[in-house]
Amino acid sequence: MGYLVGLFLYAVAAAIALPTPVELFLPFYPEVSPFLKAAVLGLGKGVGAIAVFFVGKYVNNWLERWSARHPRGRRVLDVLEAFVRKTGWIGLLVLLAIPLMSDTAVNYFYSLLNREGQAVSRWRFVLANVVGGVIRALIFLWIIPL
Repeated sequence: MGYLVGLFLYAVAAAIALPTPVELFLPFYPEVSPFLKAAVLGLGKGVGAIAVFFVGKYVNNWLERWSARHPRGRRVLDVLEAFVRKTGWIGLLVLLAIPLMSDTAVNYFYSLLNREGQAVSRWRFVLANVVGGVIRALIFLWIIPL
């Protein structure tokens, strides 16, 4: 039980701030079902995603003001925002399902460049994190059999 709580808290922290992959703790306790590990990891990533979404929403306002004063920066942000709009929550889910990918970087990329939540709604952002986390854990545990 303590292992699953630790895995959950680590997944929350990895989604919010830790630059390390969430898979680090999956090989421990091989007697715990891979599906249970994947579900706990996905739920932790979902909780962390809620915080990241709101941080991105508030920082986006600052980013918009900054880019209004820096035309070159605005052009770069326009390209990146177009990528987020084009790929939406499916793109976020796919990136988060890749084993060893940085959750933190992907989450902040999508939340900061998600102008007013237009490209990815809050609930789709959270759902992409949960589902992406579950898929990622299962892929990792399938590749690295215990």
